[in-house]
Amino acid sequence: MSESPHIPVLPKEVIELLQKTENTEPLWFLDGTAGEGGHSKLILQTFPKAKLILIDRDAVMLERAKKEIVSVIGSLDRVHPFQMNFSEVDQDILDSVGCPGLDGALVDLGVSLFHFLHSGRGFTFKNDEPLDMRLEPQVGRKTAADVVNYSTVLHLKKVFWDYGEERWALKIANNIVQARHKKKFETNTDLVKLVEASIPRKFWPKETHPATRIFQALRIEVNEELIHAEKGIRVLADLLRIGGVLSCISFHSLEDRIVKWTFRDLKATEHFEILTKKPILPTDTEIRENRASRSAKLRGIQKINPILNKRWER
Repeated sequence: MSESPHIPVLPKEVIELLQKTENTEPLWFLDGTAGEGGHSKLILQTFPKAKLILIDRDAVMLERAKKEIVSVIGSLDRVHPFQMNFSEVDQDILDSVGCPGLDGALVDLGVSLFHFLHSGRGFTFKNDEPLDMRLEPQVGRKTAADVVNYSTVLHLKKVFWDYGEERWALKIANNIVQARHKKKFETNTDLVKLVEASIPRKFWPKETHPATRIFQALRIEVNEELIHAEKGIRVLADLLRIGGVLSCISFHSLEDRIVKWTFRDLKATEHFEILTKKPILPTDTEIRENRASRSAKLRGIQKINPILNKRWER
């Protein structure tokens, strides 16, 4: 299967936020979710003397990002890659590459199209694949099949409602538990068929597949995405130098809510200023050219001098 070229979401807007850093060269940036390397390329091109710490929890994606960067920038001389979750970054990581602190950081909380189209891990409904959904398959954590096959009805309902906001959560959870007594769920197709049968046809959404919310919920549960999102935002914000900027892209209401409220908590410490009163959204033109951007929301926060902040309050 041929792959379509990757297009980073909100590219101009991300760079404009990072350019608000009040620091001067040499600058240090961090891409906490390398993905296909799209945003990393833009950062390295926009700041030709800057260095970049490149993070991704998925070894496959980290290698793809490195390859893409080399194809455009020519080398990885200014890049320091680490396979890890961005919530695990600490000062020791920065010290190991000689970074005194971050002047800018970006996290893109969406899952790469590669995972849906080419990973073979059951993120999609279009191909018959193992029901895995792990972003770190080399780590022996539970798979989506484990969650479906061994969770209680109440736990499944909670996952589907809390992480998918699925109104049919209880019915689907009950049907899963009944069905798995006869045969365990092994593939994404097994789950898709059950969800389709659980929701009356007249209540199917018009623009998305009826299993979309269930798959989203399972992916979040398996990878603990929302837990890592909040922890990671706080970690990276703490690692910013004064004047540094943190930008976050989210793709659904649960993620955006976490970004918004975590930013508000950080602002309340008097060490940060929110740069985006409202989330920055893609233009109609970008949505036409890159449909994957249609639900993206970008927010930014800047670390400020707390002494200056006190003076402003007088």
